[in-house]
Amino acid sequence: MLYIHQKKELLHAKNTYILTDFDRTLTTPDSTVTWRLLEESPDVPPTYREECQKLHRTYRPIELDTTIANAEKMKKMEEWYQETAHLFSKYHIYRKTIQDLMKSKNGLQLRKDVKPFFQNMKRLGIPVIIVSAGIGDIIEQYLQEQQCLFPNVSIHANFLSYNQEEIMGVRQPLIHSMNKSQLSYPEIQKRKMGLLFGDQIEDIEMSKNHSTINIGFYNENGQDFDTFRGKYDAILTNPSSFETAAKVYIKEYPRQEWE
Repeated sequence: MLYIHQKKELLHAKNTYILTDFDRTLTTPDSTVTWRLLEESPDVPPTYREECQKLHRTYRPIELDTTIANAEKMKKMEEWYQETAHLFSKYHIYRKTIQDLMKSKNGLQLRKDVKPFFQNMKRLGIPVIIVSAGIGDIIEQYLQEQQCLFPNVSIHANFLSYNQEEIMGVRQPLIHSMNKSQLSYPEIQKRKMGLLFGDQIEDIEMSKNHSTINIGFYNENGQDFDTFRGKYDAILTNPSSFETAAKVYIKEYPRQEWE
C-alpha cells in the first residue's frame, strides 16, 4: 500500500528523474546486500568473513542509531568502509570472485515490478540514477544479467579498484549511508523534480541539493515506523512497489485500461 503524506502532484516525464537506492530498495527486503554477498562467497577465506562480521557488529548499530550526531556517525561510517575495503588486499580476493557470484544463486532478487518500471523509464526517457553504498561491480553485473541496465540508467556506488586481477580496495569517492548528500548527478541536467526511493532514513540525503518527492520502502528492519514515516513524503509497504508510486506521480506512466 502507498501512504501519501504530501499532496499528490503529477510530474511530466520530460522534467522528471529517478533517484534510487539499490540494496533492499530495488531488491526485495530479504535479499542479501552486496557487501554480505561477497562475504558469503565460498571463494573467500573464513577469516575474511569473520572480520567482516565483527565490523558489522561494531558499526551497524551506530548506523541505525538516530540519537548519534550526523558528524560523528559520518566519521564512523567512513571508518567502517575503509576497514572493510582494506580486507580485500589483506586476504587477496580476486575479480573472478565477483564474476562467479553472478553464476550461482546469489541471494539477489529484484522487487516484483522493477523490470517493467525500468522499461517504462527507458521508454519515457527518464534518467534512473542508482545511488548505493553497496558494491558497484556487483550492482552493474546483476542489472546486466537482469536486462535492466539501459542507457538511461547510471550507477553511483563503490566500484572496486584492481591491480590486474586482484582487488585492492574501493575507488574514490567512497559512498556510505551518511555522505550521499555530497554527490552530484550530471544526468539530471535541467530536470525540475525527481522521485526518490529508499529503504533507510539516510537515503533521503541523496536529494539534499535537489527537488524530490521522497518515497520510502518500510522493510521493518529495526527502524522506528513513526520516525521513518515522518521523514518521507510517502511510504510503500509490501506488496506495493515502484509502479504503484509511478502511476500516482508520473503523468505519462502507462496505466491499465481498468485503472
